[in-house]
Amino acid sequence: MSTSEERSRRYTFEPDQLTPVTNPEELKRIHEKTGVRPLPDDEQAWIAEQWKLRFDTDPELSTFKLSDEYRRLKT
Repeated sequence: MSTSEERSRRYTFEPDQLTPVTNPEELKRIHEKTGVRPLPDDEQAWIAEQWKLRFDTDPELSTFKLSDEYRRLKT
């Protein structure tokens, strides 16, 4: 089994398994409670693009590493 097939099984949801949170007030409460904030749009877009390019070839790929790389390249 390839890395991408294994990841796909672990991180794939069926439509009925996920309920997106779209209420801005609820999102704000979640962000305050968890301390997790959304990334800026340009950083998120770069990470998404890089993820698609590297998904099949980098078994150590992580959004945290991509975020760090983005910040290094940005400076």
